[in-house]
Amino acid sequence: MTTDTKAQVSSVGPRLTGKTSIITGAGSGMGYAAAERFLEEGGNVVAVDLKEEGLKKLEDTHGGDTLVTRTLDVTDAAGVKAVVDETVERFGAVDTYFSNAGVPFVAHLLEDVTDEEWDLSMNVNLKANLYAARAVVPVMKKQGHGNIIITASMAGMRPRRELLPYTVSKGAAVHMAKAMAVELAPDQIRVNAVCPVATETPMLAEFGAGDHITANATPMGRLGQPEEVAAVALFLASDDAGFLTGLAIPVDGGRSI
Repeated sequence: MTTDTKAQVSSVGPRLTGKTSIITGAGSGMGYAAAERFLEEGGNVVAVDLKEEGLKKLEDTHGGDTLVTRTLDVTDAAGVKAVVDETVERFGAVDTYFSNAGVPFVAHLLEDVTDEEWDLSMNVNLKANLYAARAVVPVMKKQGHGNIIITASMAGMRPRRELLPYTVSKGAAVHMAKAMAVELAPDQIRVNAVCPVATETPMLAEFGAGDHITANATPMGRLGQPEEVAAVALFLASDDAGFLTGLAIPVDGGRSI
């Protein structure tokens, strides 16, 4: 291990001091938990969400110079680039882009899947990652470093029945993270995916009925918690994960065993 590499590994203390992160889907659930955790660890956070309500709560609780909130549709490429540009202007860098926003799918048979449902899943759960990358990768290349985290899903690694558009979009997101990691590694840009199992967030109920949204979903006999996903994202955003790229990390209570 070289002296330079040693310097990159975190010591005891806040792990994101001086680092700036953009977190999408930050108005609720895993994104909200991640925004809170990143702020607590000393980071600057640009929290974005389609809905303003959750962002207002985040501001009321954690408002200050290190937090910026913006409403954003992650399928709007121009809007995504505008947020990246504003972040660079405000904080001077984008160290982490946490592409976390997603859309659920109400469980039903594949022969009943509509074109609109398919397109929505692909646009929000997959294409938004491309828009994020196109906007932020040039910034990270110029900086000489960067970190992209994609929220995929355990369903993208081990599919559940009657969730076809969701599982396909999340499986593609896993592969996208790996493909981006290979391409961007020479530029010192890391790309990883987190793959939560069913997690207790406001979105969970929108998936409908089935074992995939109950405690039966995991060998540990419970659902995931947003804070547990946020903790993994924090690790990936920190220097402690500086040699990790191209991973799809299950946060799944043993579902992937």
